[in-house]
Amino acid sequence: MINRIKHAFVVLLVLGTFSLAFSAPPKVTRFTLSNGIRVINLYVEESTDVGIFSYLPLGLVADGKAKAQWSHLIEHLTIRTTGPIDYKTSSAETMADNMRLEFRGNTDTWTEGLELHAKWLSGLPFTEKSLAKERPRALSEIKFTEANLATHKWAFAAWNQVYRHGETDISIRGDVQSAKLGELQKYRDLHLVQADRVLLCVIGGVDTETLKDTMEKHLGSINFTAKTSPKPTASPEIAKNQNATWDVNVTHYLETYAIPRPENKDYPALYIASVLLRLACMQDAQLKELTGYVVWGVDLITPEQIYLYVSASLKPDTDIEKVKQRIQELMNPLKQPENNTQVAMFAQSLSTELSAPPDMKTLMQYKPANITATHMLLQLGLTWGMVEYQYGETLSQLASAFADVSAGDVADVVNRYLTEEKRMTLVLTPRAQE
Repeated sequence: MINRIKHAFVVLLVLGTFSLAFSAPPKVTRFTLSNGIRVINLYVEESTDVGIFSYLPLGLVADGKAKAQWSHLIEHLTIRTTGPIDYKTSSAETMADNMRLEFRGNTDTWTEGLELHAKWLSGLPFTEKSLAKERPRALSEIKFTEANLATHKWAFAAWNQVYRHGETDISIRGDVQSAKLGELQKYRDLHLVQADRVLLCVIGGVDTETLKDTMEKHLGSINFTAKTSPKPTASPEIAKNQNATWDVNVTHYLETYAIPRPENKDYPALYIASVLLRLACMQDAQLKELTGYVVWGVDLITPEQIYLYVSASLKPDTDIEKVKQRIQELMNPLKQPENNTQVAMFAQSLSTELSAPPDMKTLMQYKPANITATHMLLQLGLTWGMVEYQYGETLSQLASAFADVSAGDVADVVNRYLTEEKRMTLVLTPRAQE
């Protein structure tokens, strides 16, 4: 998650976001409802916009055996439990490690948004009619990503099936097509709304005192399941290097490295290493000839472990060994401190960005004419909510730790964690047509 989040903040910094009226950063307040739901409020006094985002623990790398992207289908079904979807105000997304439900409104409609979130989280029944509508919509996203060589989300889902469940032929489409209504609803009830793992982020023109009472009224009575995720079923001795087939018409390569959790002293340097590696891949002409997109990050988070990863979709007839070799060639320079000249810049930037939401007056100076203040205010809420969801009480500690990361620290963690011995590789190739 954090890799996408921080690059989203970079986008905010480059593009700018807000009108002159927003002259100060949001006022940040955190509180917890009586049933344990955590809330982060980013109050923007001058704004009439309001965004409400729920973050939940069900994601693509936590799904159960032979349930590839069930979490994604449940996302579609969940926002439909309240009736026809108004896509101007409501949407959702399933990521590797979490699900997000969204309402976009204003100071006149925000209580309607809270009512929607309360219903989404309360476990309203799914219907066969909704499943008939949403199953093809979930599947249609795969076709779009195939055409654009943007199959990273499905590769995460496949990785989960291989390494957590021992599967070698993955049905990204098939598991969605075969899912039964009752099974999906039971799965949702067990895993979506878990104790201590629900966060709501509210950004815009609603002050905290008003928000507290209203959120308690609408959301405080929701009952949680125990903190539980689908359990892994693969043998602990599963081989590090795997090949698998899948029903996606793109060849995809993933390599992963187990890393410590954010509270560990090595985590900030590993995160900065992932940023440097991503930039190197984005700028590399050789990889561009071989791949569609190459993404590095540290947000491949299973219930058991966190991984630093590189994910690459391959162009037709690409030699996978050339891709592997080039990735290693781009990683090798980071093993020497003298090559890590950008570390100080990224360390200070990340420390500042994680310390507090950005100053809107500064961001406003770069705002292009075709980006609305409303859209970018909501984007800020979305990305800051993801930061809060992942890091929680460790956020301030992590912000301070980033400031102290040196070029030598990055070289050290690359040499200790990103080694050939610790590398896990997965090659996904399209299943033969029957």
